[in-house]
Amino acid sequence: MIWITQWLCPARHCSIALAWDDQETDARSIERRGEEIYKSGIANRYCGICKEKLHLEHGRTCFKTMEDATPHLLADQEGNKMARRILSRRN
Repeated sequence: MIWITQWLCPARHCSIALAWDDQETDARSIERRGEEIYKSGIANRYCGICKEKLHLEHGRTCFKTMEDATPHLLADQEGNKMARRILSRRN
């Protein structure tokens, strides 16, 4: 199954999200990858919209393979990039 791990604020704004296949990795490895992203400075541990602290959430998707999930994940990613561009102009 394909899972998604998200770092969310209480309003459910997402800082980062990582999709993963439970046949290839586990939640703890993904949590460590998220920590690497935060330590690198790519993302912030607080919400860029409401400034609240983030929490970690794992959720199983409806997809059985990454191949099935990829088109949906890429569409979400494009929407998020657009939202980020709009919000960065406002700040």
